[in-house]
Amino acid sequence: MRIVGIAAAVVFALFVLVACGDNGGSGETVAQETATSGAPEAPDEEQPLSPAEEHGRSLFIENCGSCHTLDAAGTQGQIGPNLGDIPLDEDEVLHAIEIGGEGSGNMPSGLLSGKDAEDVAAFVAANGQ
Repeated sequence: MRIVGIAAAVVFALFVLVACGDNGGSGETVAQETATSGAPEAPDEEQPLSPAEEHGRSLFIENCGSCHTLDAAGTQGQIGPNLGDIPLDEDEVLHAIEIGGEGSGNMPSGLLSGKDAEDVAAFVAANGQ
């Protein structure tokens, strides 16, 4: 119970610090860039993700994000195609995971399997064009 009280006090203190911040008196807000180079940015969530899609998002960032760009994952890969620009269904994503993209050898086959592959496929299919 004590930990909950401490956590609540910390959250309240952070809220007060943010709410009382000085913006120089100009009445204007300042845009801040918080993402560091190469780090996943927060997704632009228009619709909440299912638990499977949340798991798929984490796996995508860890296993696919260094190669593939996908705004919903906050990744900016430089090698593979931007999966946000390609309308894909879950079966197509599962097939690509199984054979390694289009089978050209650029993407390793079998990066994920079973439920992990299914969750990534659900996430990618739900967040592509």
